[in-house]
Amino acid sequence: MNKMTQEIAVSIAILILSYVLFSHFDLLEKFVEWSSQHEQYEIDEILSTSIVLVFLLLIFSFRRWRETDKKTNELQDVLKEIKILKGVIPICSYCKKIRDDDGVWNQLEAYIHSHSDAAFSHGACPECYTKQIENIANIEQMTKEKG
Repeated sequence: MNKMTQEIAVSIAILILSYVLFSHFDLLEKFVEWSSQHEQYEIDEILSTSIVLVFLLLIFSFRRWRETDKKTNELQDVLKEIKILKGVIPICSYCKKIRDDDGVWNQLEAYIHSHSDAAFSHGACPECYTKQIENIANIEQMTKEKG
């Protein structure tokens, strides 16, 4: 439902509710009778204005509540996506394992996976790929020479 449709629906609901209440309890007739007894205070004008103000406040309060609820939901969605690693992370300069708070050395992927929502996919960069192909070729050549 869009914003305008919701506001119209709320306005109609308020009007129906006020119609039912005024007709069931004859509030308007009682008000007119009471007002005629106290005409010098011009209470009917004050009350009419107050009723209009209450309806406007209800509509604006409903709109504000809906906008606040929407922003809150958006912020909660964003917060669900954020899990931040912060601080100093002790990492081995040779094997790239990371030491956790208990002093245990973990593989980089395991540490990051346990401390964030990040996932890994593995591949080889062109430089490492070339080195590994050369290593495989060297191993195959050494095997042929021995065999």
